Amino acid sequence: TPNGMNDIFAFNDIVLTRPSIAKMIHLETFVDGRSFNTYYGDGVVVSTPTGSTAYNLSAGGPVLFPLTQVFALTPICPHSLTQRPVVFPGHFEIEMKTPDASALVIIDGQDLVEISDSDTVHIKLASNTARLIHRKEFNYFEVLKEKLGWGN
Repeated sequence: TPNGMNDIFAFNDIVLTRPSIAKMIHLETFVDGRSFNTYYGDGVVVSTPTGSTAYNLSAGGPVLFPLTQVFALTPICPHSLTQRPVVFPGHFEIEMKTPDASALVIIDGQDLVEISDSDTVHIKLASNTARLIHRKEFNYFEVLKEKLGWGN
């Protein structure tokens, strides 16, 4: 937890990235307490389904259906071509730390927190859920088709 911080809630995504454009970031990643991967590159995007069509999609991540309880973890310009987006069930907890430097954590493109090598970022679904309201005629697939120019 960065500097003993309290919980921060994200609706769309959490981005862990480098504080300087001159260096790559090194992120050790754990899923449910087990070592998962080490990312080298510009950082990672951890996206909710709601945020999957924003930075996550631009970074090459998948589109997630809004009613699913999952996370997408998408590397940003990874140093290795073997680094690919991964979708995790929402009940998994993702932990990330940067062992040799600092990093920036950006929440929903708004809030920015700098972490150091002694900090760990824990990402999990909140116990509270958000309710989204749409018109009865709302069709997610039509919106997606229009937004991404599919079928044109």
